[in-house]
Formats: sequence, structure tokens, C-alpha cells
Amino acid sequence: MKFKLPGSFFHRMILFASILAIIPVVVVGIFSFIRSTSVVENYVAKEKEHSVYQIQTNVEQVIKSVDQSLTQLASSSKIIESLREPLTTRQFQLYNQLRDDLSHQQTFDTRLTDVALISLENDWLVNNYGLQRLSEPQLQEISDRYLSLRTSSVWLLEENSKEPLYKKVASRACGYNLNLIKKIPIISSNTTGMIIANIPTCSFRDILQKDDSLEKFYILDENESVVLHNDLQKIGQAFEYSDVITENTTLENDSGQFTITSNNTDYLFTYRKSFYNGWIYVSIVELNELAAQSRSIGWLTLAITLLIAGISLLLALFGSKLIYQPIKQLQNVILHSLTNKEESKDRNEFVFIENHVKDMLKQNDFLEKSLQNQISQLKQFFMHRLLTGKVNEEELEGRMQYYGYNLDFKWLSVLTVQIDSLEGTSYKSKEEDVLLFVINGLVEELIPSDERMSPTVNKQTQVTLLLSNIESKIEFNQYVNDIAERIQKRVREEYSIPISIGVSEPFKDVLETRTAYKECLEALKYTLKYGTESIIFFENLEIGKGLHTYFPKRVENELFDSIKVNDKEKVYSLLNELIDEIFSEDLNHVQYQISLVRFLSDLIELMHTLAINVLDLEDNRSIFEKIYELKSREDVKEWFINVIIDPLLQKIEDRAESQYKSISENIVHIIHEEFESNITLDMIANRLHYNPNYLSSIFRKEMNISFSEYLSMYRINMAKKWLAETDISVKDISDKLNFNNSQNFIRSFKKIEGTTPGKYRESVRAN
Repeated sequence: MKFKLPGSFFHRMILFASILAIIPVVVVGIFSFIRSTSVVENYVAKEKEHSVYQIQTNVEQVIKSVDQSLTQLASSSKIIESLREPLTTRQFQLYNQLRDDLSHQQTFDTRLTDVALISLENDWLVNNYGLQRLSEPQLQEISDRYLSLRTSSVWLLEENSKEPLYKKVASRACGYNLNLIKKIPIISSNTTGMIIANIPTCSFRDILQKDDSLEKFYILDENESVVLHNDLQKIGQAFEYSDVITENTTLENDSGQFTITSNNTDYLFTYRKSFYNGWIYVSIVELNELAAQSRSIGWLTLAITLLIAGISLLLALFGSKLIYQPIKQLQNVILHSLTNKEESKDRNEFVFIENHVKDMLKQNDFLEKSLQNQISQLKQFFMHRLLTGKVNEEELEGRMQYYGYNLDFKWLSVLTVQIDSLEGTSYKSKEEDVLLFVINGLVEELIPSDERMSPTVNKQTQVTLLLSNIESKIEFNQYVNDIAERIQKRVREEYSIPISIGVSEPFKDVLETRTAYKECLEALKYTLKYGTESIIFFENLEIGKGLHTYFPKRVENELFDSIKVNDKEKVYSLLNELIDEIFSEDLNHVQYQISLVRFLSDLIELMHTLAINVLDLEDNRSIFEKIYELKSREDVKEWFINVIIDPLLQKIEDRAESQYKSISENIVHIIHEEFESNITLDMIANRLHYNPNYLSSIFRKEMNISFSEYLSMYRINMAKKWLAETDISVKDISDKLNFNNSQNFIRSFKKIEGTTPGKYRESVRAN
């Protein structure tokens, strides 16, 4: 039966040809209109996105600066220790220091108007208005408002007259403040105090002010309440477009732009979410005003498009017959290749041809991808089975042949790559797995496929099984060493990453791959002895050596003595000497680790002796495990210095400074109270239970003047006061100040003041 096309197909061809002719014209017309509209809309959209981003950047620059500054202040030891003090009248110096620290935070850039420091232990508050003792209701209000917060640092929008942060009513110009609340200590759940910084919301008006009167700008908190707005009346209110947004979409993405409708008016809604505090920065502008200029262009484009479309339609009618002939010939070719030719009846020829071409392409792509993916995945799986010893002898040869591996080899060896450290590189520790896969690809490029099996990544290492036809074992080891050096060099040049490579003993049975891999892992443990970027052959290691250790106790004793006196330069020198002496002995990695664990235990014992702890209890349990993760001598030195030595020296220094200051203050107090008596340094030393020479050195160090000079100056100052304010005779003053005679007093007075007591009294009264 002769195949006949449906009678209406020709008309469909005419329609199709007409569409082909008209579509470009229509597309150009539509594109012109869309483009003109799009240019305006895109410009506005981009401008609004930039506007939102700029305002977000400006606002966050202020609040992040405040946050960072207050974090440093809240973390300082002076602030933490001051919270434990009652701030009595005798502690006015501490109070002045606290006021200075709080005042320094209030700069023009931070826009802060007040910073309050609250001690929950001693019930006081210090801010711009001075020191305030907190009552029980005030403490309860602080607890209700702030201590229940989930985080130790948070921004809150609050009315600016809220107690207990202010002693007097704040200005009514700003109804709300942005308050940064930081609990102290920041990293502890036991809150002993807090710092609260206040920024008036109206201080952001210069940032939010826009020339475009059609645009509204909002900054919302996580609850979609208005935090900042040009109109101060809307601050603290619910976002007026919340219902409209909920009906259309949600603000789940970090940023976005879409259209909303409110009160029969379309708006362009642009927003960005802050990664810093979850605030939402929103710009809303009417669309009708923005798109008015594009309408006139649309009418002109429509007229031109209709004219050209009519001409194109006439040309399409004439060319339909010419187009139809090639289509018919192509259809006949496909029909001759089909077994069931009846299946194409009453079908559109274009759909028929398209479906058969797509089917052929899909089948071809599927077969190619399936074959490639399957072989690659099976090779990886086979290598993992070899490393875990799950391949048996019966299947080994068949698998090797199927995957195209060379069966004519003389020697095998496993080569395992380990990343020594990512410190000092541009990479982070979480990227180590990715880097291992990158190294895996690099190894695949460097080593020809007939000299290896498929490289793989296993247990934080990159593993390659090498195959070679080299007869000599010595030459094969040299060949393996050359490959390892090439890999090291390539990784160093391209990625600047230090790697060490463990090499197993040469073997001849593929089934011994698991044992060889274990040898590589054991060899890599010796980087502690040989350092980073080492190539370590397992057969060169002295595994059977007796287990004895070496520890330089003399150097350790000198080191601990230097720590006690806080001689930093000598401490660092002796630490380097101690570590170098430990590694100077020819031992294995286990013996080195035993010596390092002993040193760590002695350090912890020293801390207990000094009653100083720089480690948490949890660290004491896990800190010994860290010893076994260190890979080189430099890692060991750096770890001991950063984790234990430096914090311990700082604690010792802080303790000494505090003790010296307290002793000096006691001596000054005694002088001020008992200057009329015959006080001496020996008498004070006996009272304070210290050696006189020790007190003398401490006093000179803290006061920059000797004890006797300070006592003489204070007595002369008191004499000047009596001479100016009283009629006491010079002799009586000399006796009250415990001078041997009035002549000694006159000489001392003249030496310090440059004149005699009598002339001084006359000059003062004359003035």
C-alpha cells in the first residue's frame, strides 16, 4: 500500500513556512519592545540592588565596628576582673579607668551615645551618667530582658528611655535605640556582667536618606519588625507589607527581587539578608512610574512589526512547495530503515523525524556514558578491595585482564601520599579531601597508565599501586624514588603544598597490596623524625629496634626555672634546645612520642605547682592525643609554644604585675598615714613581712623613685601646706616631720624648693 500524506499537511506546511518567515520579524519586534522595557527595568533593578547593598554595607560597617570594639573590650582581662570588684569610693582609679574605656568607644564613627558596663555580682552599673547601684527590681529587669537571650552578643531595638540604662530621660528626638548587648564572659555560660552599647536610630538618617521620593527603604529584624526607616514613626512597628509578601512569596534566599501588589499598585521589592545578624534590608518602589517611558517605544515597534510580517507571509506562501520536497525525501529514507512502516501513519513528518533522531542520539550517548562510568567506577572499587584484602586469587587475573592492566610485571610497590600540613598555605583544613583528589588526578597524569593501577584516595591518603618490568630490585627502588620526587615537585610547584610519601617494600603478588599499604602508613609516621616533604621507604626503617627513650632532664629543669622567673628569651631558647636534643637521638616515632608525652606531663605538673591553669579539663583529656598528630619537629615546637608556653608566661607576668602594684600602694598608704612618725623601710618591711631590699626594688620599679626620696618629697609638700595655711613655726614643723633639727629641715626644704621655709611663707602670703 502506497504511503500517502494527509491532505491537510500541505496547509500545515504553508502555515509552518509562514511562521518561520514571520517569527524572526515578530521576535525582533518583541525583543525591541522587551529590550527597551528591560533596559529601564534592569537599570532600576540593578540600581535598587546596589542601593540596598550600599546601605547594608554602610549600616553594617557601623554596627560591626561597634561589635568588634566591644568584643575586644569585653574580652579584656581588666573588664572581666573589674566586674568582681564592688567599686567602692576607694576604687575611684578603677572607676575612672572604666569610664575612660567606655568613653573611648563613643566616637563619631561608631555613633554611640552611651556605653553601660553592668556587674551582676556586685550590683552596679557604669555609663555616661556615672556609677549607679542597681536595686533588686532593676536587676530583675536586666535578667528578664537580657540574660534569657540565647546568644552572648545580640542587637536589640529598644525604646531609649528604658531603665536601668539611663539615670535621666533621654532625648525624645529618637524614640528608639539600637542596643548591642554583650554578656561577659563571652565564651562562658556563667554570666557575671554585660556591656550594653546604645546607638540612636535617628543617627542612621544620613545613611537611609534617598533623593528618590518614590522609594521607601526599610531595615527589618528577624521578626520582620522595622528597625530603621526614614520615617521615625515607623520604627518599632510591624512591616506594613508583611501580608502581601506572605501571599506571594517568602524571603528564604539571601537576596532577591520580585514584584508585589498592594492596594492595586505594583511595586518592585528588593531585599538582602545580612549574614551578620539576620536583618533584612528592603527597598520598595512603584513600577508604573519607572516603566512609563517604554510605552511609546512599544507602539512604534508594533507598527513596524506588522508591516514586515505581511511581506514575510507572502514570501512564505511562495516557498512552501520548495521546502516540502526535501522533507518528503528525508521521511522516505527513514521509512525504508524501519521494520514496522505502518507506525508512521497519520503522524506529523517533523515530529516523526525528530523523534527518531533523538532516539538514536540518546541511545548512543547512553551507551558511551554507561561504558565509561562503569569501567572507571569498577576500577576504583577494585582498587579499594585490594587495599582491604577482599580480592581472592580466583578472580584476580580475570579482573586484571578486563580492566586492561599489565600482567607482565616483575615488581610491584604501593606509593602513598600524605599532606603534611596546610598551615602557611592558602588552603583550609576542610579542603584537605578536595586536595587529595586533586593530587590523585595529578598522579594519574604523571604516571603512564601501563605502569600503574587506577590511583585512589583512601583514609586521608592518596594511594597508587605501581607496576614495572624492571628486573633489578635496586633499579626498581630508584625508579619508585624518581616518581615520588616528581610528584613532590609537581605538587609543590602547582599548589605549594608540602607532602610526604611512604613507599612499601617491593613485592610480586598483587594480593599482598593490603600488607604493602599498611607498610606505607607505618612509614609515614616517621615524618616526626625526618620532617616534612620526606620520601620514606619502609625497608629502610629499623622497626625491630629496642624500645628505649631519651629525655634531657637537665635542660627541662633549666627551662622550668626560666618559666618561673618569666625570662621569655631564655624560655624559647631552652625549649628549642630541649626539642632538638630529643630528636637528636636516632629513635623511631613511638620513642619520640613517649618523650614528648613525658615533657607534656611535666609541664602540666609545673602548672599545678604554680597554681596556674591554661588548659580546660576537656583539653587535659584530649591534649595528649594531639601529640600523636604532630608530623614534624617544627610542628612540635610551634604547638608547645602556642598552646602552653606563651599562655603560661602571660599568666605569670599578669600575676607578678598585680602583686607589685599592691605592695607599692600599701607602702604609699603607710607614708601618707604615718609621715609624722619616724617610719623607715625596715619597719614597713617587717610589717608587710617582706625583705627590705625586695621592697625597695619593687617601689622604685613601680614609682620610678626611691622610698627615701618619696618620703622626703611628701614631707616637704606637707610642710609647704602648713607654711601656707597655718602659723606653725618652722621649728615646730621640723619637729612634727621628725627632722633632727630645724637646720636639717631648712637645708632639705631649700634643696627641693630652692628657697628657705620662711621666704616661702612670705612669698605665698604676699601673693
